[in-house]
Amino acid sequence: MMRNAATFALFTLLLAPLAHTQTPTTVSVPPAPLLADHFGPWQASPNVVTNAIALPDAVAQELIVKRSDAKQYTAEGNAATISAVELADATGAYSAFTYLRTPEMRACAAGNSAGVDCAVSSGKLLFWQGDTVVQIAPSGAKPVSAASFNDLVNTLPKPFGAKAALPLLPTKLPETGLEKESLRYAVGQTTYAAGGGAIPASVLDFSKSPEILTAHYRSSKSGTGLLTLIFYPTPTIAGDRMRAIQKAIADKVLPASFLQGEPQVARTGPIVSVASNGFTAREASKLVGSVKYQASIAWNKPEGYMDQFKVANAASVMVQIMIFVLVMCGAALALGVVFGGGRAALRLSRGKHVSSVADMEVISLGLRGKPENKIQ
Repeated sequence: MMRNAATFALFTLLLAPLAHTQTPTTVSVPPAPLLADHFGPWQASPNVVTNAIALPDAVAQELIVKRSDAKQYTAEGNAATISAVELADATGAYSAFTYLRTPEMRACAAGNSAGVDCAVSSGKLLFWQGDTVVQIAPSGAKPVSAASFNDLVNTLPKPFGAKAALPLLPTKLPETGLEKESLRYAVGQTTYAAGGGAIPASVLDFSKSPEILTAHYRSSKSGTGLLTLIFYPTPTIAGDRMRAIQKAIADKVLPASFLQGEPQVARTGPIVSVASNGFTAREASKLVGSVKYQASIAWNKPEGYMDQFKVANAASVMVQIMIFVLVMCGAALALGVVFGGGRAALRLSRGKHVSSVADMEVISLGLRGKPENKIQ
């Protein structure tokens, strides 16, 4: 009886910690601030400042603003107020950059730039990097170069994967005659209209999620003309929208300024190009013909099939390789059992030993001792 009581007491002591299981504690680490407290020689001051990047609510909603920040910095007698807005991805940041760039701003000089793209005017510097657009307003007595903020660029958030992909359309613009400061990039109906877009939404069909780039080019007839590039998810959608734009031009339902000259429309892959606003027929045809899209399309794939939309998942590939190796090892083991076991069964049925080692015979030359026959 005493032995059972002692065993029960020991069992109770072992289970006691399990009766008081504690709820696991979750520790959440706050995200790093959008703007660092210091970078290079610049140090943030405690002064509260207003963010100078003012995006209308509709534009901010379409670009998907994640967060914003603004700080005042000082360094070596200089001062600057820096405002930043982080968007959903790099495409949104570029769209915001082109929206915020004012007509008087010019591209930063080579060797004195910041971020992916940079624009400067009197008293203001604007650039974008990753998924963030930044505006800097120097207020010190000494001149400040754009390159002096390169340390700031390195502290900004770094998106990964598809969110870090740079917009495709700017790389497709013909260089000859391009006025680079005129670029406007739209990711939806609101940003397209805010950038002065003239093609009706019913013609573009924003339900298909197009991205639109507009740019001014020098024209011999009207001085400048407009090139509009529209990127759709597939060439099939692009072909349908191209015909809708051609019909709108033929029916003259577009603004008069858009119909000046002889507008031309063309398609290359999923990109629709429209040259308008004063180009001659020859200029317009040459311009839209200069927009090229390279895609690897096989003869047995339907229109709209594009390899660049296939995302290779490295983890999935490795799992498939491991499965293949395991299957091959299993097949080799099974074949070994079948052939080896069959051979052993056959030997047993003939009354022989399972292993053929017992059947081995040794041939002896009998070289030891005296020879039985003499060599004549």
